[in-house]
Amino acid sequence: MLAGMAWWLSRPEGVVRGSGGRVAEVKEEKELKEVPAMVGAEEAGEYAAFEFGKVFKRPAGPKGLEYTEEARVLDGKKVRMSGYMVRHWHEDASVFLFTEHPMVLNVAEYGLADDLPPDAVHVIQEVLPGRAPDWVRQELVVMGRLELGPRQEQDGRVSQVRLHAERITAADGRSVVEVRRPAALQRMRVNAVRTTSPGTLSVTRQE
Repeated sequence: MLAGMAWWLSRPEGVVRGSGGRVAEVKEEKELKEVPAMVGAEEAGEYAAFEFGKVFKRPAGPKGLEYTEEARVLDGKKVRMSGYMVRHWHEDASVFLFTEHPMVLNVAEYGLADDLPPDAVHVIQEVLPGRAPDWVRQELVVMGRLELGPRQEQDGRVSQVRLHAERITAADGRSVVEVRRPAALQRMRVNAVRTTSPGTLSVTRQE
């Protein structure tokens, strides 16, 4: 009997044998602490700093919104921008909205008549199967290729500024942040898909 107990205690973790002789995998609730990937200073230096306030000329003139000269020069170039993910879901699993201040999109009757600022950036990432951007509270730095000009988006909006993301980090500009998470586990996304039709969103600012 003692020999049997010794075998049980010394068996490899994660495996048990049921009455039918089948091996069942035991999932241990352990928090795995991984060292986050880092972006080197030299690598980050390849991206020119660009601010939301420098996208359009201010105040707007008789021609309406016009890109600044700095924005035009950086169009198609590598830039880095600091800001916050807008708390929302987007039909396009490659896109999330990015603004200078924390904001949230709510399902409401206002459609696209919201307060989203004109310099809001559509961040575009490579699509990972079964995953989509999921809101994170922290300030982010997005590094990628800047693209200007009107483009129709899946949610009915016309984007004016897009950033094809190559790196996303925390505010320190070094620690890599992965915002693409399993779509089936995103409660806001799942609920929105069930209860709304495309283009029924409004936005409020989070203080």
